[in-house]
Amino acid sequence: MIAGSLSLLANVLLLAMAGIAALKLETVREQAPPTPASAETRVVTIHAIPAEDATGGETAERQAFARTSADQAGQPAENPAFIGERDTRAASDRTPVADAPPLPSQAGIDPRDKTDIETTESDYQDGELTADNPSTPTPEAAVAPGPPPMPVQEAAPAAAASAPPPREVLLEGPNPVDVQVPRETATGEEIKAKPEARPADAQNTPPAPAVAEQPRPAASDKPAFRGFQRKTAIVGSISRTGRSSLDVEDSPLGRYQAAISRAVELEWQRNCVRHRDFITPGFLTVRFFVETGGKVRSVQFVGDMETGEVQKGFTLNSIRDAAIPPMPGNLRNEYEKEPLELIFRFYF
Repeated sequence: MIAGSLSLLANVLLLAMAGIAALKLETVREQAPPTPASAETRVVTIHAIPAEDATGGETAERQAFARTSADQAGQPAENPAFIGERDTRAASDRTPVADAPPLPSQAGIDPRDKTDIETTESDYQDGELTADNPSTPTPEAAVAPGPPPMPVQEAAPAAAASAPPPREVLLEGPNPVDVQVPRETATGEEIKAKPEARPADAQNTPPAPAVAEQPRPAASDKPAFRGFQRKTAIVGSISRTGRSSLDVEDSPLGRYQAAISRAVELEWQRNCVRHRDFITPGFLTVRFFVETGGKVRSVQFVGDMETGEVQKGFTLNSIRDAAIPPMPGNLRNEYEKEPLELIFRFYF
């Protein structure tokens, strides 16, 4: 009876453990986010926002960063409201509204918040981090000089070249007699016709050595990285017409922030692809500091909405693992004591 009781108790415990495991597995399946249809339908964007808009506190007065593209370049305004990596002049590509804010009027997607102002268009493309500005064309590789030409030998006269070998001197007796000796030819060998005379400069002239052209620098087969951006719908009062853009000043800080933005987005876009099965719609607002050497410190969330722990984890890793370059020399003195503060908002 003791053995039977122990066996029954063991079976009950095993059944209970199996039931608990099944319930946990079902709960995890219900909470798991649905897998997207394809990676092509995934839309994730990132943009920088002013620190005071995210934290609500007082920060040092500094121009906001704006993303620009090469087709927006133009003469800058006197007092631009934004900084970036190139000079652009504010313009609208749709009818402006007189009492609207001093912004360009443009068509686009609905903005997600008041800080979501985007005037550039780009499709995501994984690749190498390169400067967005067009690079200066490199001069063609110089062809290495070949060896000096060999001296041309003067051709010998034709008569001397075709003269028969000297006759053999035979011993002569006291009464020499001339005897006609028939000319001997090899069996089956015919006397060949005299070849045509070639120009004197073509005879005995070795062929000129082929000069090997140095190969030109091969173009990189890896494409350059491009982020994902879409123009947002803006109603503004800028009356100047043209390619929609903001008043942006080309500055060292603007160029450095553009480099940081590309480095972070490259890592983040790759992580979004790796963990796309765990992405749910929402956003994350992250504040971090960059030291003069490019090292990131004090990464923290200052806002989030409907995002899971997996999204938060790989977003933090994207900032920490980004290949952020060191600050240029003209910015080091300004941020030697206080690092550069940045706030990015990641939209899933």
